[in-house]
Amino acid sequence: MIGPPSATRTHVVGTLAGLAPTALFVNDMFPALWDAGLQYCVDPVGMVSQSYKETGGGAFSGKVKPLFFNTAGIKIRNPELFPGVTDDDRPLAHQMFANWQVGAAAQAQHVRAYAGCPVTGELIVDPRYVWVIGKHTLTEWSQLGGKWAPSPTYGTEIEQLMHKLIA
Repeated sequence: MIGPPSATRTHVVGTLAGLAPTALFVNDMFPALWDAGLQYCVDPVGMVSQSYKETGGGAFSGKVKPLFFNTAGIKIRNPELFPGVTDDDRPLAHQMFANWQVGAAAQAQHVRAYAGCPVTGELIVDPRYVWVIGKHTLTEWSQLGGKWAPSPTYGTEIEQLMHKLIA
């Protein structure tokens, strides 16, 4: 999770086409995700894979829409404050960000928090960072299953996407 890219940007762009992402994902989300991964020392291939999974390759077929600029399904700080309005996967349970760069930065910060690696010298834009940092020391994307998302296979599915992008 934490570390340099596990493949080159050029290679990932080339193999990403085989997954049929949307133009939004390729042109807008991908550059922000890759840059945030490099900035926060989070493997950008993992960032791209996680975001691909969360957004359906940029199709946003769930309740969270592109205007949220939320690359990884990050929830708001206190969803329990508005029961019924923010339960489960309702749109208002998810954070809205100003643009793809901020959304990708929040994702990278959230990954670092799950890895137990504090963010230093940067404005914290992840609304849930303080609730996660210090609670986990994950080292592999596969360990996100049942933690970042309820599904026990969540992290394994991210790693499967990573393998496709690296191959």
